[in-house]
Amino acid sequence: MDWSDDRIDELRRGRPQHRNPVQRDTITWLRTGAETSGEHALLHVEVEPGGEVIPHYHRRFGLRLHVLEGVLRTQVGHVVRDLGAGGEVDVPEEHLFRWKNPSGQPARFVVEVRPAHEGFEKGLVALYGLARDGRARRDGRPRSLLRTALLIQWTDINLPGLYRWLGPLVRALAGIARRRGLDRELEDRYCG
Repeated sequence: MDWSDDRIDELRRGRPQHRNPVQRDTITWLRTGAETSGEHALLHVEVEPGGEVIPHYHRRFGLRLHVLEGVLRTQVGHVVRDLGAGGEVDVPEEHLFRWKNPSGQPARFVVEVRPAHEGFEKGLVALYGLARDGRARRDGRPRSLLRTALLIQWTDINLPGLYRWLGPLVRALAGIARRRGLDRELEDRYCG
């Protein structure tokens, strides 16, 4: 894939950007699963110094990160690496994953999601909207337990530790959230 600035600018043109002040990053979907017949999706991420995501894993898709600029510290399983421009890392399904910009300079990277996951695409947009509206905790999770459960189901963002064993409870809470119309509320407010 051509990761030149010109190509990235071309792919970003006319697409909405979503800023998350908690994680201190901005995302742009460069290609969605709908555009690739579900084969993959591409996400551009700009992260400020110190920006990060909490450890998590995905069950339904894998990721490949390609650093365009700056330094990105990644953790896949127990392996921690600092990647500079041109560096790449694969994140297989079910592997614990996190990233952070440890430097004093902004970093940019592209994430390939394979196969594409529509719930991840819309769920990130909703999650970033909640954070932008002050409705997220300092670790990035929504303040509402029902919205958290719903977004876990949408995005396939799974948390390690005790959360791993709470699957039945998360499913039940997500069902309550849907019955209360929180799924439509999030879609209408953030994904429309």
